[in-house]
Formats: sequence, C-alpha cells, structure tokens
Amino acid sequence: MTDSAPSRPRIVVADDSSTLRKVVSSILAREGFEVVEAAEDGLGAVQAANRHQPDAVVMDVQMPRISGYVAARLLKEDWATADIPVVLLTSLDAASDRYWGEQAGADRYLTKDFQSDELGQAVREVLEEAQIARGGPRLYPDPVELDADEILERTCDVFDRTLFQTSLAASMMALAATCPDLQSTVAGVLGIIGAVVDSSVAGVVLMAERTAFVTISRGISQTHYNEFLRRAAEAISAGIGAPFPVEQLNVRIADAQGLLGEVDDPAEVDLATFLSMPLRGVGAAGPGSVVGVLALSSSVPDAFGDAAMTTLRLLEAPAGLVVDNGRLREHTLHAAASGVLPRPNGGRPALR
Repeated sequence: MTDSAPSRPRIVVADDSSTLRKVVSSILAREGFEVVEAAEDGLGAVQAANRHQPDAVVMDVQMPRISGYVAARLLKEDWATADIPVVLLTSLDAASDRYWGEQAGADRYLTKDFQSDELGQAVREVLEEAQIARGGPRLYPDPVELDADEILERTCDVFDRTLFQTSLAASMMALAATCPDLQSTVAGVLGIIGAVVDSSVAGVVLMAERTAFVTISRGISQTHYNEFLRRAAEAISAGIGAPFPVEQLNVRIADAQGLLGEVDDPAEVDLATFLSMPLRGVGAAGPGSVVGVLALSSSVPDAFGDAAMTTLRLLEAPAGLVVDNGRLREHTLHAAASGVLPRPNGGRPALR
C-alpha cells in the first residue's frame, strides 16, 4: 500500500459504446483528469479499478456481463476499492433507477444528456467528499489482477449474502402480521435470532412493562442465568440514567428442555460473553425511542464474531419495530377491555 498520489486524479471509464467512451474520456481529460483505462463493461470496470486503483470510476449502467449497478456494489463491498467514488452515467432516468443506483453505492447519478462541465463538476465533488470522509489523502492499495471467474464468484457471494439478509428481514417483519400477542411476537423474534446467531441465552427486556422474555438454548448454570438478567437490567439502567432493579423484573422464561441448572460441568457454563443491543420503536415516545433491549449471552468466550454482529445489526431495526408493534397492540387490547387508554411507556422516561 502506498500513499503517493498521482499528479492528476486518475479515472476509470466504462461504457459498452466506444463512441461514448471516447466522448467521456475526452471531456475528463479537458477537465484535468487522467483516464487510465476505458473498459467495455462492468466486469472490465471492476478489473480496471483493482488494477489501477483510480481516484474515481465513471461508468454506464446498462452494460454486458455485469451492469453498472452490480459493478458499483462489488467495488463498494471490497475494502480495497470501497472508498473509490463511483459516478453512474446512464440514459435511465426513472426515480426507481436513481434509487437503485444509490442502493448500489453510487456517489453520483448523471443522465447522458449532461453538459460537459456537469461531468467534471460531479467528479470533482465526489473526490472532495471522499477525501473529507477518509480524513485526508487516499492510501492506494497495491494493484490486483482479477480474472473474470474471480469477479463472477464475488458477484455470487454478494447476491447470496443480500438474499440471506433480505430473507431474514422479511421473516422478522412478517411476525407483526402473524403473531397474535406480545409473548408470541417476542418468541418469534428470539426464534429467528436463535436460528442464525448461536447463543446460550437470549432475551428481550421491555422497559415500561418491566418484563423479560428469556429463552435458553444450551445447558447453563444458575449463576450464568442470574448474571444474564443482572446485565440486561444494567443495560436498561445505563440507557435511562435511572435504577432498573433486576429484582423487579417479571421474567417469562422458555426452557422446554429443562436446560437451566442441568449442566455436566458448572465451571464451563458460566457466562463468558454478554451482548446487548437497543430495540427502537415508533411508539408514543416518538420514532427511534428505545423500548427495551435485546440481550444475548454465551458460555463461550468471544462468542459473537464479525458474522454474528453483522447479522444482529441487520436485525436490530426490524426486531425493534416488530416488538414495539406487539407491545402497542397489547396495550390497545387492554385499553379496549378496561375502557382506559394506558400510557404505552408507563409514564417512564424513554431511552434515546
């Protein structure tokens, strides 16, 4: 890796039209940039970006083999090219096209009826924004030669991961329509999380209700269980800046297999790893207010690695919305039965 910057910002251009490649390259050269390579498609753009480590990539969307959308996503997914700004230059101008370009990671989206100075200005802007974001000049990774098979393999990896993430989020949000009450909603949330993140104990602690829903999936000691509840209560206390005594928690525990206290070697099953994440809802306290925490623990040290954290961060937002929906629905049902509309947050301060 080197921090030596080129004398002029270098740009990779990609378009399946040789005429447009020449036009765009000529405009960029007049604007003071160096075009280091002009590729014929998205696959070539990814190869060129890894080969030359340019300061920016300008490319079409509709190209053979790999589209500009896919190429942009591949560049943004790779640490070696993630901070290279991408300008999409296309004839597609629907709102959905622009949205998809943004989701793919593009830094600018220009249509092909642009004026020459607009292109130069857009490239200068994304270069400046990238430098501000990284906090200084760019470090240039060593050049890498990628063949077509390697790029197609990376493409499949990105698609597989995206499908996995989309399926998880969809399954989580479906709980809002299929679970009749709060307890089944939380059980569904913990079931989905338990299917993709390995833990010994998982729970949702709701602040206003002072209730903890806990599931045990692996044999643990009573000490582990007690410490899990104590730390979950501490996570709430830290967020609201007020005491949240664990003794006042109404604990609903799911331990169908009788795993609590049934351990072969208690020395090996005490709590070694604990993790808590806020659950944010859209209730009476306002959008983004925290209604509780998701807590996980394991008897294994450093149990939650990068893959687990990536999955949990993905599920954090939908889990919070689904749980809050369940609790608000339960409050509404109680209000209808009693004739009194309760305060969803029990008059207690909301976590922010």
